[in-house]
Amino acid sequence: MSLRTSLKNLIRRDGERPSLRERAADLRGALPSRRTVVAGSMAVAVPLPAISAPIVATPAQPHPDAALVTLGERWLRANDAQERAREEWGVAYQQVYAVIVTCPPELFATRDEQIRVLGGWRWPTLLGVNLRHVALDWGTEGAHTERAWTGEALRIAITRAVPMLGRGGKTPGRIRRWKALMPIADAFDTRVEAVETATDRRRLEAARRTAEDEFRDLNREIGRHVATTPGGMAALVRVIGLYSWKDTGGAWPNLLRSAAAVAGIDPASLEHEHASTRADWA
Repeated sequence: MSLRTSLKNLIRRDGERPSLRERAADLRGALPSRRTVVAGSMAVAVPLPAISAPIVATPAQPHPDAALVTLGERWLRANDAQERAREEWGVAYQQVYAVIVTCPPELFATRDEQIRVLGGWRWPTLLGVNLRHVALDWGTEGAHTERAWTGEALRIAITRAVPMLGRGGKTPGRIRRWKALMPIADAFDTRVEAVETATDRRRLEAARRTAEDEFRDLNREIGRHVATTPGGMAALVRVIGLYSWKDTGGAWPNLLRSAAAVAGIDPASLEHEHASTRADWA
């Protein structure tokens, strides 16, 4: 076979394959030009348009009943403080009173002293003295309170007897009786003062009164508000529900129960016997 024939057969056999020249041309066409590369780079550098407008935070609106809710929280704390103060004072007072009920009967004011000296229209402008109150249990007759002389009260009475009662009449006899009672009164006062000091009764009583005053003031302040939300209503419901309300009659009990339901408060927690029960504020 001649060389010419062989070349023709070779060309005919690979006729479907592109030639080297055609492949080179195709390759040059597939490569991006310099202008295309630069333009593409600039396009990447340009920021994309914002998808949405930036979110602007709106300031939080104050709670419509913020003041009332705050008062309600203070009321809960004040209620707990009052209960603790009363309990602590009560423990001390029981120990003190266990001594007071042993007061010598001689110190009890007589009927004449109750009526002529300490009672009637002249009290307390006549002698201006404070006697100790002693509650005694007389069995089936119930408790009876006696007024007992203290050393301080006797000294005031002796000093003011003549100017207030005159020199004559029963005044001398009364003064003699009061002078005779002074050693007994002073001894008993010492016993009472010792247990008062040991129990810190006077300080605890002052703390109890302070807690009660604060609690009372909060009740009054909360009562001046009108609730517009369940949270504010909860504060009012708790204050009103502290006291006995079941037997008031009319629609009042159901009104309070309705307000409790709207405020999300368990009506059982409004029982005045369980006034210190704490629940979540709505």
